[in-house]
Amino acid sequence: MDEIKLSDDVLEQIKDFDRYGRLTEEQKSLIDKLITDKELKERYIKYGLCNFCKQPETNIGYCRACNSQRFKQNFKNWTSGNHDVDEFIQKVQLKATKDTLIIEWIEYDNFKDVEYLAKGGFGATFKAVWKDGFIGCWRDDINRWGRAPMSEVALKCLYNSQGITADFLKEIESHILVYKNNTALDFIVRCHGITKDPKTNNFMMVMDLKHRSLRQHLNNYFISTNWYSKLWILRSIASGLKEIHNKGLIHRDFHSGNILTSHTEGTCAYITDLGLCQPANVKSNKNSNKKIYGVLPYVDPEVLRGKEYTQASDIYGYGIIAYEICTGLPPYYNIAHDGFLAIRICQGLRPKSDYKTPQLIFDIINQCWDADPLKRPNADELFTLMEDLWDPVYRNKVDSVIYRQLEETDDINKKLSSSMVQLPLSSASNLLYTTHPQAVYTSKLLDFKNLPESKNADNDDLECSEFLLTNDLTELNINYINFKDKEN
Repeated sequence: MDEIKLSDDVLEQIKDFDRYGRLTEEQKSLIDKLITDKELKERYIKYGLCNFCKQPETNIGYCRACNSQRFKQNFKNWTSGNHDVDEFIQKVQLKATKDTLIIEWIEYDNFKDVEYLAKGGFGATFKAVWKDGFIGCWRDDINRWGRAPMSEVALKCLYNSQGITADFLKEIESHILVYKNNTALDFIVRCHGITKDPKTNNFMMVMDLKHRSLRQHLNNYFISTNWYSKLWILRSIASGLKEIHNKGLIHRDFHSGNILTSHTEGTCAYITDLGLCQPANVKSNKNSNKKIYGVLPYVDPEVLRGKEYTQASDIYGYGIIAYEICTGLPPYYNIAHDGFLAIRICQGLRPKSDYKTPQLIFDIINQCWDADPLKRPNADELFTLMEDLWDPVYRNKVDSVIYRQLEETDDINKKLSSSMVQLPLSSASNLLYTTHPQAVYTSKLLDFKNLPESKNADNDDLECSEFLLTNDLTELNINYINFKDKEN
């Protein structure tokens, strides 16, 4: 279908007009009369006319009509060596309506200073310097793309991706769909393109570089992270999840390893790896039972029992993540992540800690990990709940309920801490805890049979030792600071 354009007659009448905000009332009235298509009028008002084709731009400094032709003319100059990958990138480039929706094929020799960062369940992550850098806008003066040279990026290597499938590439597109909302870039990690490791022939996603995972941040900085910052992180993650769900998407692998932070204080949290919890070469088969991949403590018990991932499954994962943020330690860190734990989760087991969490926050967490998906809040409701807790603290409303609860929580935790023998802190004041050798926090195949019906239960009713299931304050080594204090 041809794109709707302004006619030559309309363009002739408005060609000398300034930006819409500077027009006279008479000129604005003429615009209303001449431009009858709603989308064209909105684009003209927001972005003005393209300097080249004189049609309304599709974003600030971006014209889809012109740029799609520029991309198309360049198709002959590159190839990934994989038809599906080439077709996917070309399709995305032709549809892009702004620069943040562009992805590219990037030759591996365009990167330098490649360093290993971490290993995941189905891949590894490296950091590198992208010599050319990502696309900004088209430069008419030099007749090529303006770029951000020498950009630091993350390279996410996908094991066994030589036979990468079109189904898997659709998951990469999930990132792009979310970026259509400008606010999503504040809480979702951007994907810039795809490259290939010449040594292994594995494909790699080129992503924005963030400094560490949320789990790593909690290990390093939980002791000095106050409640204000914890609430901001919770709000940020809820905002990102809202953007994902409002696009009709499901994350499917929502855990603290797939949330990244950028700064030492960790007040900026970003969601990554939308739907990337399975091997890159897995093929969907609607006629057979789908295999379940994920990190066991964060997986909805309904999914463990073989039901489909839903948006409510992501909400369950948020509940586990939220409890992790509030208490510091990974869920079920001191027991094996095996079939026995899967059974107990279906029977109602949830993470438990002596470390006090404010009741208003815990009530939200409890809703999120309810065994009945229909009783969990949706992402919009969840964001509103977290916003309503964060805002009074941000505004220093000392008479608010949440403010009082945070003060009371700090007092309780200080007393608990002072009554226990403290283990020595490391020089970085890291959390000190020992993870069970079979506690796995990377995505893996979860193949459990004959799990019981999901239900809610009081942890005290479960026949599991407090030693095994309680996050002990002696392992937290908390060096308390007032929740109102600024972090260093």
